[in-house]
Amino acid sequence: MANTFSTQQIFAAEVAAIIEESCPFLMGINRAREKEFAKAPNGFKIGNSVKVMIPGIGPVYDGVVLAGGGAVADWQEKQVDLSIDTQKHTAVNVTADEAVFKLDATDPRRKDYRERVMKPQMSSLCATIEADLIRRAVLATPNLVGTPGTVPSTMKIFTQARGKLQKALAPASPRDQLISTDVNAELIDSSKQLFNPQADISKMYRESYIGRANQADWHECVNLPTLTNGNKVTGVTVSGASQTGTSLLVGGLAAADTFKKGQIFTIAGVYQTHPLTGDIYPDLQQFVVTADVTSAGTTVSIPIYPAITPAMPNKTVNASPANSAALTFVGAAGLSYINNLLFQRDAFTAAFTAPPVVAGSEGYQFDDNGIRFTVQTGGDFSNLSSATRIDAWYGFAAVRGIHAARIAQ
Repeated sequence: MANTFSTQQIFAAEVAAIIEESCPFLMGINRAREKEFAKAPNGFKIGNSVKVMIPGIGPVYDGVVLAGGGAVADWQEKQVDLSIDTQKHTAVNVTADEAVFKLDATDPRRKDYRERVMKPQMSSLCATIEADLIRRAVLATPNLVGTPGTVPSTMKIFTQARGKLQKALAPASPRDQLISTDVNAELIDSSKQLFNPQADISKMYRESYIGRANQADWHECVNLPTLTNGNKVTGVTVSGASQTGTSLLVGGLAAADTFKKGQIFTIAGVYQTHPLTGDIYPDLQQFVVTADVTSAGTTVSIPIYPAITPAMPNKTVNASPANSAALTFVGAAGLSYINNLLFQRDAFTAAFTAPPVVAGSEGYQFDDNGIRFTVQTGGDFSNLSSATRIDAWYGFAAVRGIHAARIAQ
C-alpha cells in the first residue's frame, strides 16, 4: 500500500536522518534549552533570546566566625544569552517528484531518488550548520594543546587535552572528541587498540563514529575550522598593572597591528587556579581573544575569556598581570591551522526553532530530538512551477568554554 506522507514530511524525515548520522557536534552538545523558546507565559511568546545561568563559586572561610569577620561575599551568578540569530536554508525543485514519493517506501526507485538527489542536497545544509556551530565553539575555547601546523600523531596530546578539562572540573560524561581525517590517519595504527566498545549502540550508526577512548566518544569530522593568527604575536606586553575583567590593555604595538578572534595567549606570571579552592596550578592561564582587534596606536584593549579574576568568588588566576608582563601567543604571525575539539556536553548550547509556513504554501514543521526546521513548497502561477525550501533558525552560546579544549593541527 502506498504511503500517505506528504513530500514535505519525506524531506523532513531525510534531513533529520542526515543530522543524526553526520553532525556529531550538534548531537553532542546540550540543546535542552530549546524548549524555552516554545513557552508562552501568560499567552506571550518568550521571544528570540533566553538567559542561560552559570552558577558562581564563592569563597570558603576558616573557623567559627562568619566570613572570617569580614563582609559576606555577594553571590555572583553569571549568565550568557542564547539567541536565535542565524537562518540557513536550501531549496530544490520538486515539480516532477511528487510521483516518486507516492511509491511505497521499499520501492527501489524511491530509494534511488533519495540517495541520488535528496541526500546530497540535504547533506550540504547539515554540513553548513555543523561547521558554523563548531567554528563558534572553537572561537570560544581558551584551552589549547599541540603545535599549530603539526598533525598530532600520538595519544599523549589528546590526553593533555583531557587534562585541561579535568583541571577545569568539567563533568566526566558525556564528552566528545572531534578529529580531522589527517589525525585519524596518523592515530589509526597506534591507537586502534585503545578504543573501547560503546554501550550505546545507536552511536555506532553515526557515519562519523570511531570509538571510545580517553573518557570520550571519538568522531572523525570534516567540518573542523581553520583559524588564522593576526600579524602581531611578539613584543606584546601588558600596559598597566592590576587589570582585571574581560579585557586587557596591551602595548608594544604599532598602528594597524591585528589580533584575531580565537587567538590564544598566556601572560607571564599569571597562573591558572583550581576553580573551587583557588590553589595555584603549575600552568599559565590560557586566554582566548573574543573579537577581532586592530590597533590605532601603541596600545589597544583586547577582549578576552576567561576573565582575569584574582580573588574569590569565581577566581580564575593567582594574580593580576604585572605592568609590562609579556604575552606569549600560540603560533606564528599569520599562521593558519586546523583545530580539533574535545568538549563536555554542557560547555556549549544551541537551540533550533521552526520558521512558520507562509500563506499559500504547503508545509510541514519538523520537531524531533531537539531538532526543528520547516519544509514548505510554494508555486509560481506565472511559470506553472513549484519549489521546496528547507529552513532552519538557530542560535548558539558558549556556556563554559573552559570545559572544552582545542588540539592544534
